Amino acid sequence: MKVYKSPVMMLMLALFLVLVSATIYRIITALETHPGLVVADAYETGERYGETLDARKKLVAQGWTLELTIPNVVIHNTPQTYTAINAKNNKVLSTAKATAYFYRPLEMKHDFSLPMQVNDQGAYQVSVNLPLKGRWDLVVEITKGDFLQQASARMFAQ
Repeated sequence: MKVYKSPVMMLMLALFLVLVSATIYRIITALETHPGLVVADAYETGERYGETLDARKKLVAQGWTLELTIPNVVIHNTPQTYTAINAKNNKVLSTAKATAYFYRPLEMKHDFSLPMQVNDQGAYQVSVNLPLKGRWDLVVEITKGDFLQQASARMFAQ
């Protein structure tokens, strides 16, 4: 009996080809979108994060809020608008300097920042064209003198 005449052998061959194809697809996807979790100075990063959380708690206690609005579906190579609303006790404030930082984990050469402009409603906004697919971190900083307020979002560009 020849191999190509046996249905069991053909089924085993088809299953093998499906498994190899799925593995190759997963490898290619992982190489395009790897977020990475390695931090060179883990302890210092943790300390800074603790300080950031303490500062955020103080601002919330004073009535400050910073709301980020990102597109529902983030698409690379397409201009999209990101909005931040800075308010104190539900009153929108737009007299500070706002900057949007876009970070790509493990690929620092693609990180960039842009100043945000105030729109008609008093919110800060910026239009961005993300150059690559994969994981992106957005950090918005509102500064005025010693005042610093931050908000962040993690997104996946398709």
